[in-house]
Amino acid sequence: MTTTASMPNLFTRDIDAAVTFYRDRLGFGPLFQVPAEGRPEHIVLQLGSSQLALSTDRAVSTIGLRYTAGNPYELIVWCDDVDASAETLRGAGVPIAVEPYDHVAGHRRCYVLDPDGNWVALVDAG
Repeated sequence: MTTTASMPNLFTRDIDAAVTFYRDRLGFGPLFQVPAEGRPEHIVLQLGSSQLALSTDRAVSTIGLRYTAGNPYELIVWCDDVDASAETLRGAGVPIAVEPYDHVAGHRRCYVLDPDGNWVALVDAG
């Protein structure tokens, strides 16, 4: 999978669950974290040429932002085969929020939710 996002920043109450989802389920690799040692407050993951930043709610409060639970955010991830990706995620225990369907733009698409309720759109690149 490769993603179209340049570098969105998602805020999470459980950074371990968020990192596990994006790393182990969607294939993002760790790029760097702050602090460099111990439990991260901010971590940047990479997939292809795109990056995704995850920040804890504690990190949000230290820079004066307020975490809002349930704030939807759509991250688009391009897939070679949406149906196969959806089956892989389902087999790993990730619920598919919207089953694969033919999008009006001519791409296959489906949706999953990350641990914080952000929408992740899997879009067929073919």
